[in-house]
Amino acid sequence: MKYLLLICADPSIEVSAEEGGAAEWVEEMDRRRVRLEGHALRPASEGRSVRVRDGRVLVGDGPFVETKEQVGGFDILECASLEEAVEVAAKHPAARFGTVEVRAFQADYAVTGATTEVVVRVDNSPEEMWELITDVSRIGEWSPECTGATWLDDGDGPAIGRRFEGRNRFPNGQTTSVTCEVTEVEPGRRFAWAALDGEGWRASLWSYDLTPDSGQTIIKHTFVHAYGNTGLRQAILNNPGDASAILEERLARLRANMTKTIRAMTKTEGD
Repeated sequence: MKYLLLICADPSIEVSAEEGGAAEWVEEMDRRRVRLEGHALRPASEGRSVRVRDGRVLVGDGPFVETKEQVGGFDILECASLEEAVEVAAKHPAARFGTVEVRAFQADYAVTGATTEVVVRVDNSPEEMWELITDVSRIGEWSPECTGATWLDDGDGPAIGRRFEGRNRFPNGQTTSVTCEVTEVEPGRRFAWAALDGEGWRASLWSYDLTPDSGQTIIKHTFVHAYGNTGLRQAILNNPGDASAILEERLARLRANMTKTIRAMTKTEGD
């Protein structure tokens, strides 16, 4: 799961650069691959607080909260448990002279932006692959999950903004249909589309990238979970304690299906 560390300190307490420096901590956590991102913040006195009262926007100078300690930076972690996040926080230099607050993100945060991809080398030329990946009407012949797709509007071939309906069947027997919209078209190079949820929000982003290489084609097929609603998001919201396992299982299944689809459309054997 993802955790936010709020690095809080009392600005009235003088701390030497050696005591307060977090370079070694950052290096260790980057090496452990638990730290995803982090930044120090400018002093609270340089910031602004924003409140709306009775329709009026009130802007004030920092610091913002009535406490001696102020937020001086943050880090985003990916940890297996709260216990690991606490252990990481305890190693931060600020924990010795201030407070490091550990907060878990809502479970669905892990879904938004979740990405997986497969890279497959095939003997087909980029031109041949382009004809295959953009013929959405044939996806049902190759995909283990998508049973078919149909263009929803008139046109000839892929074009940005053109929509098609995809129909899916999942291992539990559930069937669904989803409206997709083409988002990128670079003939012979890149084809991308977004699957939309029931409210019209982009729920997932899909793309094929084709790179010629010594008479063959390197295909990169990518999935990114967007902000919309999906069965995966609902499963995690319903079972937040199993969020990591649910996400990993789905991404693993997607990778397997994406690989099988490419192998089937090019009639190549798996590695």
